[in-house]
Amino acid sequence: MGGNVHDDMPPSLSAKVIAAHVKDGVEMAQNAKLPRAILDGIRQHHGTTLITYFYHRALQEGAKDDPNLEDSYRYDGPKPQTRETAVLHLADMVEAASRTVRNRAQLEDIVHGLIENSRADGQLDECDLTFRDLTVVRDSFIRSLTAVRHERIAYPGQPGETRSHEQPDSDPERLRRIIEA
Repeated sequence: MGGNVHDDMPPSLSAKVIAAHVKDGVEMAQNAKLPRAILDGIRQHHGTTLITYFYHRALQEGAKDDPNLEDSYRYDGPKPQTRETAVLHLADMVEAASRTVRNRAQLEDIVHGLIENSRADGQLDECDLTFRDLTVVRDSFIRSLTAVRHERIAYPGQPGETRSHEQPDSDPERLRRIIEA
């Protein structure tokens, strides 16, 4: 909510700041003496993915001639090593991206695309998730995110509040679509 501190930073610095949360998280988990599985999840939840937004900003700002540019905009990794850390990796990506979508069709496209991009980028190469697993995970993400992001009427006193004499959900077809989602 409010301004974005990254608007005034060079993309290379923004990428470093973003990537630092993994190291900071590992340090915090070690200080709290959390189990190794939690530490592994923190280390592996981004794998070696590209910090895409800032990478593209760097390209727009003229950094195209650097042959190592893409490597400098990737998380340090390692890639997910277990099924659990792979699901965590995918869930983190999908949840963040789901905040930008406005309907179920967009959500389905984004979830499918992100999982496929992660697979194609080799992020899932070091764990033993199967294609069947990926289908189950994808469908679960879509169901869960649809449930979390469902439409609601405004609460009393909020802008857009529905007056008591109005019937906010009187359209049976709309109700059916909401229930099926």
